[in-house]
This record gives sequence, C-alpha cells and structure tokens, in this order.
Amino acid sequence: MTNSKIDISGSYLIKTLLIVGGILALCYIGESLVLPLLVAAIIAALLDKPTKKFKQWGLPNWLTIILSLLLMIIVFFLLSWLIGSQINNIASDWPTIKDKASEKLNSLSQWANEQLNWDYENYIENNKRLVQRAESFASAFLSSVMNLLSQSLIIFVYVVLLLMQKKMFVGFFKKLSSNPSAMGSILTDSSKIISNYLLGKGKIMVFLFVIYYLGFRFGSVPYALFLAIFAALFSIIPYVGNIIGGGIAVILSYLYAGTTPALIVIGVISAAQLLENYVLTPWIIGDETNLNPFITVFGIILFSMLWGMVGAIIALPIIGVLKVIFEHTKGMEPYAYLIKKNE
Repeated sequence: MTNSKIDISGSYLIKTLLIVGGILALCYIGESLVLPLLVAAIIAALLDKPTKKFKQWGLPNWLTIILSLLLMIIVFFLLSWLIGSQINNIASDWPTIKDKASEKLNSLSQWANEQLNWDYENYIENNKRLVQRAESFASAFLSSVMNLLSQSLIIFVYVVLLLMQKKMFVGFFKKLSSNPSAMGSILTDSSKIISNYLLGKGKIMVFLFVIYYLGFRFGSVPYALFLAIFAALFSIIPYVGNIIGGGIAVILSYLYAGTTPALIVIGVISAAQLLENYVLTPWIIGDETNLNPFITVFGIILFSMLWGMVGAIIALPIIGVLKVIFEHTKGMEPYAYLIKKNE
C-alpha cells in the first residue's frame, strides 16, 4: 500500500503562519514608521536608473543624486499643482454637482417606480443620503492623499539617505547572506523590477491621459482635464484601478451632464483599455513583472486594507520583489512559482 499522505511538518506550518501574521501585524500597527520607509525605498530604486545615467555622463556621485532629486521634485510639484487646481475647480462647483446629482437620482428613482413597479418610498431623502455618502467618500480619499503628503518630508529625507548610503546598505545585505553573489542578484533584480515597472507605468499613464483628454474634449465632456487625470492616475493600480477610475469618471459625467457624455466616456475608456492591454503594456513593460493575476489582485486588496490607496499603488512592486527573493532563495521556489504568471 502506497503512502498517499503529504509530509508537511506541523511546526513548520505554524512557524510560517506566525511569521506571516507577525509581519502583517507589524505593517498595520507600525504604518507611520514602515510605510514612509517602504515608499522611500521604492522611490530610491526608481531614481537609481537616472542616477546611473548621470554617472555615465561623467558626473560626480553627489551631483547625480542632486539632479535625480531635482527631477523627482519637479515631477512631484507639477503633478501636485495640476491635480490641486482641478480639485479646486471641482470644489467650487460642488454645490451645483450635488444638485444635479440629486436631480438625476430622483429622476431614475421615479422612472423605476413608474416603469418597474418598484415600491421605493421616500426616494428623495434616500438619494440625498446617497449623495452625502459619496461626498464623505471623496473627503476620505482626499484625507488619505493629504496624509501621504504630510509624510512627504520624512520620505524625502529617507530617499536622500538611501541614495547617499547605497553602497553601505548593499554591503550590509550581502554580509547577511552566506552567498553574497546571490544577494547581489536579488538586490539588482529587485531594483530593476521596481524601476522598469514604475517608469513603464508612468509612460502608459501619459499615453492614457492624452487619449482620455482628447476624447473627452472632442465629446464635450465636462471637467475633461480632471476626469482624464483621474482615470489615468488610477491606471497605476492593475485591474482594479481602471474599473475605479473609469467608473467614477462615468458616474460623474452622467450625474453632471447626462447620458451622452457618459456614453462618450465609456467609449473612450474602453478603447483606451484595449490599446493599453494589447499594445502599450506589451510594448512598454512587456513581461517585466510577469505576475499571477490572482496574486496581483489579492495583493492589491491586502495592501489596500493595510495602507489604503498608497498600499494599492505599491502592492505590485512589493509582490515583484517577493518573487525575486523567492526565486533566489533555496526552498522558497514553490512560492515563486505561485506568484509568477504561468502560461
């Protein structure tokens, strides 16, 4: 009789669960400490590519770091100014948007009562509460963004220190391992995945923004610039981001302007997504991350529960780094196989 049972050590399983649970608890409880450091590490890995480029031009190390930081600051302030100006425009028109939204919702509710025989009493008051919940959701989103911006100074300090002391940190991790060359490969591949993915996503977001803006402007969609920026920025979150950004753009355009602008937004976003999935992503990013879609979506949900919107944005780079670590660690190959996209 053959032994059909799988030999798994109970103590090993318990240790694994305790370690994973401890790490997740540390990430949740120590959010104010862990999150800025993790974001800074990702930004430092992203800036490693322009830093190396400047070094190839024969510039000294301190000057390459300064130029890379200046590039980051310029992009950050331009993006903040653009988003802030559009939010101010929306905020000034918010009473009008609320009134039009309530009017549209009341019309839909009345139509449902008359045509579908829905017994929907007090729908006017219910619709007012629905608009208020949407307003509170928008306030919570802005609060999350402002919380990240409030930590931007400490993140900037971390980035500077990580870039200045890169050799020390690389040496430290190599000394932790019994195989320094393997650790060097982990660090190099991790930095490559982070920089190539985020830079590639940045290029795709620019392409999508141009397509969205031109399409919305051509269709006379209100707040075309804001909706284009909003939908393009959310595309940085794989799978889920396109649904959230595009869905909110459709809802806002419908509630404010009606059916035709909403249909135009749906058409433009659908065409842009086809272009992104079949042309832009294979061309710009390719198989750089090569992650399992299920693990990707699960990771986005997990990190968004831990750290909100910021967690959803940095989830894929973190999972990509975990894949690299598992691939270069003896005994962890099955986990790398699970994370990796398998044809």
